[in-house]
Amino acid sequence: MHLRTRLSLTFVVVVSPVLLLFLANFYYYFSTSNQDYFLNIVKNRGVTMTHLMSRGESLDRSLLRWIDEGTYTSLSNRRVAIFDEQNQLLYDSGELDDKEIQEPPFTITEPLLQQITSQKVVSISDGERMGYGLLLHNSKGQRYKVVSYAIDDYGQQKMHEMITVSVATLVIAFLVVIVLSQIFARRSIKPISNMIEKIEQIKVSNLELRLPVPPDADDELSRLAVSFNQMLDRISSFEMQRSFVSNASHELRTPLTLITNQIEVSLIKPRSSEEYQNLLKSLLEDINRLNALSNGLLELAQFDVKEIQVTWATVQLDEVIYEAVASVLHKYPNYRISFATDAQDEDESLPAIAIRGEESLLQMAFMNLIENGCKFSSDHHTQITVKPHSDYVEVFFEDQGIGIAESELDYIFQPFYRATNSHAIKGNGIGLSLTEKIIKLHGGRITVNSQLDQGTRFRVDLPSLPGLNEEIEES
Repeated sequence: MHLRTRLSLTFVVVVSPVLLLFLANFYYYFSTSNQDYFLNIVKNRGVTMTHLMSRGESLDRSLLRWIDEGTYTSLSNRRVAIFDEQNQLLYDSGELDDKEIQEPPFTITEPLLQQITSQKVVSISDGERMGYGLLLHNSKGQRYKVVSYAIDDYGQQKMHEMITVSVATLVIAFLVVIVLSQIFARRSIKPISNMIEKIEQIKVSNLELRLPVPPDADDELSRLAVSFNQMLDRISSFEMQRSFVSNASHELRTPLTLITNQIEVSLIKPRSSEEYQNLLKSLLEDINRLNALSNGLLELAQFDVKEIQVTWATVQLDEVIYEAVASVLHKYPNYRISFATDAQDEDESLPAIAIRGEESLLQMAFMNLIENGCKFSSDHHTQITVKPHSDYVEVFFEDQGIGIAESELDYIFQPFYRATNSHAIKGNGIGLSLTEKIIKLHGGRITVNSQLDQGTRFRVDLPSLPGLNEEIEES
């Protein structure tokens, strides 16, 4: 049985008894009120007839009966019998209103009259007939024993109508409860369904995806999402370590193989000093490449296993960019880098913007983006554009190089991945993966737009410090 069905049934089972209890209480209240009202009418009728008889001693009994019969009521088989203190019958209306009655009238016995004398008020009942036995007295001190009863036709009719309405209401309410239970179950299960959809999207190729967790939520589903994300972190860590070992072995094998082959070739026969010098230069180039690869692997491994230590401080973003540019130009003097605060204005100084971060990591990320832009462009040129906003800053790195195919844009931030049109250019596929991790570590985001043979544009969004930036601008 599905969880939604179980929740729906649970809702029906819980709400239905409450609904039944409510209708039962309503029925009891209506029945009691209706009976009290009926008995009050019967009692008042007995009192009224007794007062008429006691105040009009010369009143003919036939006239009194005529008045009694002419009084309209919603009762049937009504009767008033009046006795004196010696239990002598003074007046008896007989059972009125129902001339075709088959049952004998209610029997008034001596024990009943004695009970009225002792208790003053006695409830009487005989099937549908109900009423009172009363001990009354007039202003002269004369006491009368009065028996007044009737059948509540109107009340019984209303009770039948009330039962019909209650049953119909119960059926309708039960249907409403079923519908509400479905809505309740669907809304209750929706967060779990959304969670399942998100989980089904997580594959081996995108283990970085996580379940969304509202910042202010503290319920069981939120804790489940947090626990699931933590489990994914552990799985991702194991998977990254396995992938890292596999990819690192593959990437390290290439330069080591080149070095080994060159040394083996050189040892086949004696070489001239010029040949040995060229060999050493080639070996030095391969060793430098191997050294750069090892450093990149070490930095990437630190991020993957969450071992990197960050010292957060307030840094000037413009100064970090200038330092990154200087480092790249020192390493590659033939590269050309221009600045702009607007996409159309080149060679302008960058605005002073303060952010929270780690200067060396940000410099490393910017150097990777600058090097990529220059390396994959025929003119070795990258343009850097900075656009500050109220609470964040945009930094663009744009080139007119070979570009990246649209089908490959989703993979360029994966470790060791290189676009199919970039294999002719030296690289190891670590820089962009490391850059993305650094930007995410700073609470930012990196995106890319590119077209083949037209260029690539990386956009980096970083949170800024608005208050501090306003002080910098004023100074």
